[in-house]
Amino acid sequence: MTPSRRTMLQGAIGGAWAFAATAGARASVASPFPIDTWMALASVPGASWAMLGRSGLTTAATGYAKAGETQATTDTLFEAASLSKPVLAAAIHDLARERLIDLDEPIARHVDFTSDPATRTVTPRHLLSHSSGLPNWRTEAGSALVSRFEPGSAFRYSGEGFVLLGHLAEAVTGRTAAETVRSRVLAPAGMSSSTYGWRAMDDPAVAWPHDAGGDVMPDRGPEAFRRAQQAGPAGLVEAWTQDDRIAMAKRLGKPALPIFMMPNMAAGLWTTAADYARFLRYARRFPAMNTPTIGVEGNLKWGLGWGLEMAGTGRFAWHWGANDGVANIFVLDLNTGDGLVVLTNGAGGQRVYERAARVRFKREFDAFTWLQP
Repeated sequence: MTPSRRTMLQGAIGGAWAFAATAGARASVASPFPIDTWMALASVPGASWAMLGRSGLTTAATGYAKAGETQATTDTLFEAASLSKPVLAAAIHDLARERLIDLDEPIARHVDFTSDPATRTVTPRHLLSHSSGLPNWRTEAGSALVSRFEPGSAFRYSGEGFVLLGHLAEAVTGRTAAETVRSRVLAPAGMSSSTYGWRAMDDPAVAWPHDAGGDVMPDRGPEAFRRAQQAGPAGLVEAWTQDDRIAMAKRLGKPALPIFMMPNMAAGLWTTAADYARFLRYARRFPAMNTPTIGVEGNLKWGLGWGLEMAGTGRFAWHWGANDGVANIFVLDLNTGDGLVVLTNGAGGQRVYERAARVRFKREFDAFTWLQP
């Protein structure tokens, strides 16, 4: 039975906070912001957040992983959605550090992905900064992957571009992109809960997506993952080859295009707020991610892996994640190292994480206006 909006709201407001802290972090006994109230107003059943600061890392969860059924905890896995992209970007920078990848070498020298001469000039730098001109996603079978403009000349957000970065990682390492990210980012960052695939629906506990009214979306999130997993070969999803991914999509009756494949390196990570905060701390070793590379609008630029907002002396890195019924954000103060990660399992989650970021950093963000639909 699908829970009513009233049931969901009562659960969000009445749900107890679950807290955890890393070594050296200050113990917490109360939320620093009234997130339960914001969740109720936005019909968001569950959320988890983590903060980085002088006192270390603090994390908490509240509400439901599945409205009216399963309580959210700090161990609940949320769909990272596009928060997956900066994690892959860090792995690409690590490969560049070892000179396995040249950020300015055309990807076509390693991956034969297009016949268009202009598109064959696309480099990892273009893809990391979303200046390749490639589309976000193709959905029509047989559609070509072609740049819309001269690579490097403008901003165009592209999930396809990050999938292509994954193919590049596979070409130069001989391992799957997911395995490469695990060995170069997830493991060294201490992201022990994060995964591109899990075997059981409730172990670990996962957050289900919810629509704008707070109702569970039963065919998305974990269920969509389960269907894709069953359509693929036995074994860990992280070890699936490109041929495995193509075969999985075809068994589901989908075109062999990146948006229908799994694991999707642009949007397929499952994580906790604490793990993602650990990633932000780990990513400091890749300062090139903070290099303003292409203008977006006003004070907004894109670095080599995530968004940048720079106004006056303020310097912030940020990225959002939005799948069906999922809305996430991170904001990182590049001057102080203070950070905030908010993961939600509701379509209205943007209204929640915006307010949390304003309270945390005591400022307005142009990025949130730019993100408005």
